[in-house]
Amino acid sequence: MMVASLTLLVGCGNNNAKKEKSDDKQEAKTEKQVLTVVESSELPTMDISKATDVVSFSAISNVMEGLYEFADDSTSQPALAKEVVEPTDDGKKYTIALKEDGKWSNGDPVTAKDFVYSWQRSADPKTASEYSHLFEGFKNYEDIKTGKKPATELGVKALDDYTIEIELDHPIPYLNSLLAKPTFYPQHQKTVEEKGDKYATNSDNLVYNGAFKLANWDGTNISWKYEKNENYRDAKNVKLDEVNVEVVKENGTSLNMFQADEVDVIQVKGEFAQQQAGNEDLVVREYPSSYYMQYNFDNKLAANKSFRQAVTYTVDSEQIVTNILGDGSKEIHGFVPTGIVNPKTGGDFAKDSGNLKETSSEKAKAAWETAKKELGNEKLEFTLLASDTDSAKKLAEYIQGTLEEGLPGLKVNVSTVPFANRLDKMSKGDFDIVLAGWAATFADPYDFLQLAKTGTVQNYGKWEDAEFTKLLDDSSTTYVNDVDKRWETLIAAHKRMMEELPYTPVYQSSESFLVKPHVKGLVYRSLGSPYYKNVSIEK
Repeated sequence: MMVASLTLLVGCGNNNAKKEKSDDKQEAKTEKQVLTVVESSELPTMDISKATDVVSFSAISNVMEGLYEFADDSTSQPALAKEVVEPTDDGKKYTIALKEDGKWSNGDPVTAKDFVYSWQRSADPKTASEYSHLFEGFKNYEDIKTGKKPATELGVKALDDYTIEIELDHPIPYLNSLLAKPTFYPQHQKTVEEKGDKYATNSDNLVYNGAFKLANWDGTNISWKYEKNENYRDAKNVKLDEVNVEVVKENGTSLNMFQADEVDVIQVKGEFAQQQAGNEDLVVREYPSSYYMQYNFDNKLAANKSFRQAVTYTVDSEQIVTNILGDGSKEIHGFVPTGIVNPKTGGDFAKDSGNLKETSSEKAKAAWETAKKELGNEKLEFTLLASDTDSAKKLAEYIQGTLEEGLPGLKVNVSTVPFANRLDKMSKGDFDIVLAGWAATFADPYDFLQLAKTGTVQNYGKWEDAEFTKLLDDSSTTYVNDVDKRWETLIAAHKRMMEELPYTPVYQSSESFLVKPHVKGLVYRSLGSPYYKNVSIEK
């Protein structure tokens, strides 16, 4: 890997210590602003309609721009929209005016039609977007999903070049938060159609409307760049000329690079995070995020409820966050993490739900004995799928040892694969049990609970439960205008989910980063990815 060369700040002039002060000033003015960051995994896709993971969303958030973006406090603020609007028609219509200075990197204007096209493409079943369910509640989406109507009938239209109208079947309380998410960014129709199957598979097969342009990405490599986009509408306020991204999966390696001043930002986990506890460069990001084990109900062992109970009673969340992670992550007491609050009362959803996860060796053994009788086999086995990052490997190995020790006769195999491969295997249902995570994409419990809903693409394990599905449907239709009743219904769904255990919650994620003091303006919010357009280097 060409690591050191990526970190250089390129200047003009010579390095003679005797040069005049005026030359120093001139060099400072012309020196490039370069930020170097480490990612733990490869970049799976740049297709807005198909992205589902944090690495892809981070890249898209920096080279594209939507109607809204997340403010530092994670509320929505205007980006390409002139303002954050309130709905009319009893919460079922939004009319959003666009700024008229948005441009694509090829010089074309960014118009309302680019948003309409993007959303129709994502909602179209032919695109096979795993996030198409985010359009639930948009007028005609249900008929589009089932093929009864074409995607062009989705409840969004361009009233003119710079005005978008959204029509809903029912109010969506969190729509303004959704509209800040990359899934709702625009796409340049001509580029999508001209590139065909090659669209968004590398940095050359895209156009960009954000602060940066992606460069040096061939679709599989472990380094890429964000280069300043001179056509960006607010380019004059973007300080960085370049962001270099290097994938490093071993935490010890990235820490050595940080200490050698080869990189500016890294994430630290486990013992490496613990060692940095007193470091002034340490930044801890707390946000609503769950890490969990997802069961595949096509697997006989995973489909057995007694087995899932035995696993859940055995996996000790407190032990994991204390002894394995050490990065600020927290013990979890249900599938929905803390940090999502009732808009009316301010109550935290996870706390309002109560303690829904218990660790008990006694109950684990009892459930395990029941599972063995039900399955008719004293020796049972499964493969735990995980990503091949340092932290994921260590967690998988810890769970392997804990389960084999606590549930006699159980054999756990561990399979670690690159992040993109893990996502692919999950989407194909090619796993027994998988270690995965979900970070809040909008500030509502529904964001987490819908992962287990029948028909949702992210329900990779194919769990089906009519009671749970009805509760979720009621929360988004029948009780959508009744905050108290909707909250109660979502809590009931949460409890039902934790009774049946299609997932075993493992911990609530936090992230620890080391950030060089000369990096200014880098904000880790509870929602969304950092925006490098707000960052500068001040040495």
